[in-house]
Amino acid sequence: MKNSLLISILVLSANIVIAQLPGEKEWKKSLVNNRVQSQVQWNHKYEKGKPKKDGYKNFTKRFDHNGNVIEEVYYQSGTIDQKLSYKYDNKDNQVEYANYKGDEGKLLYKQNITYDNFGKKIREERFNGTEYQIIKYNYSGDKLLEITRSDIYGYVEHKRVFNYTGDVCIVDIKDDQSNVIGKLINKYDENNNIIESTEYDEKDNIKEKYIYKFDGKLLKEKTKYAGENFIYRETYKYNSKNLLDKVLKEKPEGNTITNNIYTYDSEGKLIEEQWYDNNPSENSKKTYYYNKKGLLEKVEVYYSLYRYRIQYKYEYTFY
Repeated sequence: MKNSLLISILVLSANIVIAQLPGEKEWKKSLVNNRVQSQVQWNHKYEKGKPKKDGYKNFTKRFDHNGNVIEEVYYQSGTIDQKLSYKYDNKDNQVEYANYKGDEGKLLYKQNITYDNFGKKIREERFNGTEYQIIKYNYSGDKLLEITRSDIYGYVEHKRVFNYTGDVCIVDIKDDQSNVIGKLINKYDENNNIIESTEYDEKDNIKEKYIYKFDGKLLKEKTKYAGENFIYRETYKYNSKNLLDKVLKEKPEGNTITNNIYTYDSEGKLIEEQWYDNNPSENSKKTYYYNKKGLLEKVEVYYSLYRYRIQYKYEYTFY
C-alpha cells in the first residue's frame, strides 16, 4: 500500500482531494523554464466597467530554481499582514514551514519535517506560537505502523496504530492514556487507491464516511456521509489529456449542479475556471492571460454572488 497516501489521508481524517490543482503542473514548469525568482500580484478594482489604473499590492512570492515557493508575503492596506516561508531538501521534500504575523514578525506557527533515506516522513516538530508538539512516524519496511504525537518532554498526547489485513487498514486512535477513542477503516483497490474510508467514535458509531471510485489512478467520484446521512457526491470529468475538466456535485435534496468547469489551452495551461457560487443564474469566473513565455500576466475575476469584478496583474524578477 502507498504509505505516502496513507499518511496524507489518515492524518487528515481521510478527506481526500485531487492530488494536483488544475494547471499547477504547467505553471510550475513555466516558473522553472523562465528562471522566475519572484512574482508580485497587484489588485485593480473596477470603476465604471473598467479596472482602475492604480492598483494595490496583494502578495509577493519568491521561488527557488525548481519552482518551489520559498516565501509568500501578504499585504493589508500597504503593510505586511502575513509572511510564510518554506524550505526543501535536495529531493524537493518540504522540510520547514513557518507562518509569521505582520511587520513585527511574530511567529504564529512553525513546522519542521524529517525524512528517511527513502523519502518517508519520520518526524515532525510543530510550534503553534505557545506550545511544541513532536510527531513520530514508525514503519516496518514500507508499512506505516504508528503515528505518535507528544509534547516537548515526551509525554504522549495522541497515538494512531495501524493494522493491515489484505487491502484493509484499521487505524486505532488512542488518547494520552492509551484508551481507544475512535478508529478509521480504509479499504483499497488493486491499484492501491483508497476506495472507502470510515471514521468511528469511541462507541463505534460512524462519524464520517467517504467512498471513492477510480478509473486506473484517476479519481472519478467521491461521496461523503456524516453518520448515515448523505452529504454530497462529486463526479470528476477529465479531458482527453486527463486534465480535470468538470466537477458535478449532487446534493442531499437530489439536485445535481455543475460545481466547477476548467478550460485549458493546447499546452495544458489553465485559461478559465468557473465555479458555482450560490447564484443559480450565473457562475463565478476567473480568466487567465499569459505572455509569450507562458507566464501569467493578468487574471480577470468575477464573483457572481456579489456581482463584483477585480483584476489581478503580475510582475516578475528573474535569476
